[in-house]
Amino acid sequence: MTGLSVIVQRATQAGRLYPRYDVEAAILSLESANVRPWPYGVDVDGRLVFDIDRERVLANCDLHIGKDRWRVSREIEWPHGAEPGDIVFSNATLLRKSFSLPLMVTSNPDEGIVCIEIGESKHDRLIELSDRCIALLANAELAGFVSQL
Repeated sequence: MTGLSVIVQRATQAGRLYPRYDVEAAILSLESANVRPWPYGVDVDGRLVFDIDRERVLANCDLHIGKDRWRVSREIEWPHGAEPGDIVFSNATLLRKSFSLPLMVTSNPDEGIVCIEIGESKHDRLIELSDRCIALLANAELAGFVSQL
């Protein structure tokens, strides 16, 4: 396993994530409105931190790279054709906990769209986590997110 191995399960309220940018802390969060414990954590170089609930469902994600370091591209568009679902982390990913993977953040400030790309694989599947957040999957690995602020 080289990346963040995940599976997709039926969409639930717990797996709905909504983007919020904290200007003061310079952190982009993808947050669930369903408050619950997050006993598991996974990170990509300490810059992308995932909080995961007891059922291994992604409950929160924090990007610790401020807007001033995001690449700007007017070509980033909102993807279409996403299927609703929840992102569930594999046991192998939870056991490994920390990953060193390429991480690229690109934004289209005119549209309020932010794209976080994890690893080097091109995504082949879109999973709708809410009307403002889509997960990008490459085979069975989490390849990133597109969110609308």
